[in-house]
Amino acid sequence: MNRKRAGKIAGVALVALLAVVALLFAVGVLGVPGAGVENNEWGEVDDERIEVITTVGLNNPNPFGLGGEANVSYDIELQEVHLAEGDGTNLEMPSGSSSHEFRTDLFYDRIASWWYSHLANDEVSEVRVDATADASVGPISGSPSGSYEDSVDTAIEEALDRGFSEFEGSYSGTDADLRAPDGTAIEPTVDVESVNTEWGEVTEAQTEILVSMDIHNPNVYPIPTPAFTGYVEMNEIQVADWNAGEVEVLDVGDDALIAPGETEERTFRIEMDNENVPEWFATHVDRDEQSDVEIAGKLALEVGGSEVTIPQEESGVACEFFLTTSIFVDDQENDMELEECGTAPLEIAQSELESISAKIDITDTDWWLDLENDNGNDDDGADDIGDDLPGDDGGDDSPDDDGADDSPDDDGADDSPDDDGADDSGDDILPSVHHNHFYGL
Repeated sequence: MNRKRAGKIAGVALVALLAVVALLFAVGVLGVPGAGVENNEWGEVDDERIEVITTVGLNNPNPFGLGGEANVSYDIELQEVHLAEGDGTNLEMPSGSSSHEFRTDLFYDRIASWWYSHLANDEVSEVRVDATADASVGPISGSPSGSYEDSVDTAIEEALDRGFSEFEGSYSGTDADLRAPDGTAIEPTVDVESVNTEWGEVTEAQTEILVSMDIHNPNVYPIPTPAFTGYVEMNEIQVADWNAGEVEVLDVGDDALIAPGETEERTFRIEMDNENVPEWFATHVDRDEQSDVEIAGKLALEVGGSEVTIPQEESGVACEFFLTTSIFVDDQENDMELEECGTAPLEIAQSELESISAKIDITDTDWWLDLENDNGNDDDGADDIGDDLPGDDGGDDSPDDDGADDSPDDDGADDSPDDDGADDSGDDILPSVHHNHFYGL
């Protein structure tokens, strides 16, 4: 009987306790612990290491010093690329709010993958940090979670477009002691009417930069497609650099000549190795998400010894920009601000011009050969009048001239209708003439 009574009493007490707990939950005195991401910031940056500091907040709403413990895990994503993760175990969870700081390193080898994902999404990245706590406070347990979300965008493509637009303009060649058969001086002019730059195909391994130019040839003779060299530098890290021989010109013929008076589009494809991106990103983070960006390029071609460089100075064009982002930096805008445009030391060797046909021998072109033919430069020293007639003997090119009367019944007499009876034989024989041909005299 006592045991039964004790069991009943215990059962009633448990029910009463549960009722009290339920009532306290109902009125908000007791509650399930909560968790959330309070802050993210960059930590130390050194060789191939970028540290992230994440602060997770825990909330124990239960009074009377009723404490507990929690195990916390979290992960960081940039545009759906998993870049970092961390955890903490047996964390004290007193009544009220508490904060716990965690340090972890970015997965350095995944930064290039993020770059690919970022560009593929029009240079916009969604930032997401998720934290989950397995918490228990007395009889109460739960797995609360919380997230931090933001977005970051860049305008690198716009900066490339603005930088290479500095090529637009009209440019003249150097003096050359060469004239065409008709007297035309070979001093070419090149008009770059417009430039458009955009991203091409992007993979996790490389990024294509496509630079399209409308090039006008105002000369009376053809000109070659120019050679193109340049670089993109971010915080003094060259994320892309190319010489003329490494650039592919899309959709052109073998000689890629631009005809006289014509305007043609030329698209230059530049390949950028994404392996350079992590090194730049580390400097960007270390400088509180700020980067000095320099975009530089140079064009060159040569016609008959006259070289056209764009710009006409020995250097190339260069524009400097200031890039800022706000992945984990508060109170900073995502921006790409143009600071100035000027020049940078760039050269294109003669051997490069020759190797990619940006240098042409104008005397080998159809234009030059046609002028030679039109101006009679095939002279063989003889009278060329009637050279296309059979029987030419190099002298007077009448069909079979022998100096005599060539009437069908020539007998040496004057057979003209106005014959006066006198013998005019030999009247048609001319004095000997030596033919020297000097055209234009």
